[in-house]
Amino acid sequence: MKQLPKLLSKTKIMQGYQCPKNLYLAVHNKEIKIEITPDQQALFDQGNAVGEFARKRFSGGVLVDNKPWDFFGSLKKTRDLLREETEVIFEAAFEYQGCYARADIIQYSKATKRWTVYEVKSSTKLKDEYIDDVGLQTWIMKNSGLEIEKICVLHINSECIYPNLEQLFKEVDVTDILNDKYDEIAPQLKKIFSSLKQDDVPNVDIGPQCFAPYECSYKALCFAEKNIPELSVFNLPKIGDAKWDLYKKNIVQLTDERLTELSDIQTRMVQAHNKNERFVNIEAIHQEIATWQYPLAYLDFETIAPVIPRYVGTRPYQQVPIQFSVHIQKEKDGAIEHFEYLHIDKMDPRPLLIKKLLEACPEKGTIVAYYAQFEIARIKELADFSKSDADQLLGLVERFKDPLPLIREAIYDVGFGGSFSLKAVAPSLLGQKYSYDGMLVGNGTAAQRAFEEIISENSSLDRKQTMIKAMLEYCEQDTLVMVELVKFLNHI
Repeated sequence: MKQLPKLLSKTKIMQGYQCPKNLYLAVHNKEIKIEITPDQQALFDQGNAVGEFARKRFSGGVLVDNKPWDFFGSLKKTRDLLREETEVIFEAAFEYQGCYARADIIQYSKATKRWTVYEVKSSTKLKDEYIDDVGLQTWIMKNSGLEIEKICVLHINSECIYPNLEQLFKEVDVTDILNDKYDEIAPQLKKIFSSLKQDDVPNVDIGPQCFAPYECSYKALCFAEKNIPELSVFNLPKIGDAKWDLYKKNIVQLTDERLTELSDIQTRMVQAHNKNERFVNIEAIHQEIATWQYPLAYLDFETIAPVIPRYVGTRPYQQVPIQFSVHIQKEKDGAIEHFEYLHIDKMDPRPLLIKKLLEACPEKGTIVAYYAQFEIARIKELADFSKSDADQLLGLVERFKDPLPLIREAIYDVGFGGSFSLKAVAPSLLGQKYSYDGMLVGNGTAAQRAFEEIISENSSLDRKQTMIKAMLEYCEQDTLVMVELVKFLNHI
């Protein structure tokens, strides 16, 4: 029988809620190194920023500022603050039967001698997994002796508009919901701890829990054990209700019966995938490209979407353009001109970006953007922001053409790996020269992180210049790849 840690954090236990094998590997197989990706770290940082901002709602609060791994120090400081009847405590720590949790905010009522618990979440809605998370936490707190009067979740209010940040959070009372679920917690924990004590790794088949509510860090290991390739979800209509059904049955092996449910083009794509061949519908490609009018302007935006809005009139998670690249081609196979803009300070980027964008885009011709609905949505938002430029901006919208639907319907290459993203399509059709591998900034989330470094007072001048160069190279790559992709389509 395996030995268990003296204390197991709520975060770890929630891994067991999702999958007992996940928790077992995390506790007992530490030789399997799971690196925190930059994207994951960015989410953690975002959550921390939201938590810190929520504390501003409560004056006079005291922070239990022990390091995350200092379980026993945090427990001692919390006990001292509770004994002193501290009115508001941030990051209070509690333990019961080896289960350990820290509460974002607890507030004491001297009138009732009881506490209100506030858990802060950076989502814009109350998710089902939050109920399990907060339920486990308050179960630990109650059983450790804390008298709880009310339990609330503070989540992001999507209707909040900067600068009115006092409306950033919605408060949802989940006391009654959790009271109805408390009896389910002890049996669930008993099952999880029993699985954790066994000598062998739990035998859990791959399934929906590999993806939701959070993507499992051990997914690649489990898929390798089953000899199933990790591919993106294929571009097929949803057959059945579950995403997992689509993944497992459509990607891994499409039966003849299921192939009959697809269109002729989709069937030929799947057959090409299974035979390691390329499928091309030349007629459809040439018909579509013939409708595009020169000059062609290849456009790409990079945006930020801060959970705590920072520009006038913006909402949480609103995509705000901070950069664009435009390649202009006046005639087929003609010379290419390049224009770009990158915002590099804390001021609102939109006024100058709009000016530069309208200067860069020709007054006529087709505007080409991969997944054009993203660029179109940003331009419409810019038009709402700047009424004086609205007519010119909305005039751009009418001229967009998108290569993505054309690629989806007319080309499939096994190198796509089931994905039709530009980063999968470009190197497969154009060669590794157009791969994003090895770029310092190689995707949109990396660009968002780079921008935060550029405007940060804590970044050195050298680091800022490095990030500026990397962002310019990345955005230019996006539009240059589109130029070459359209050239490929023209001459296929």
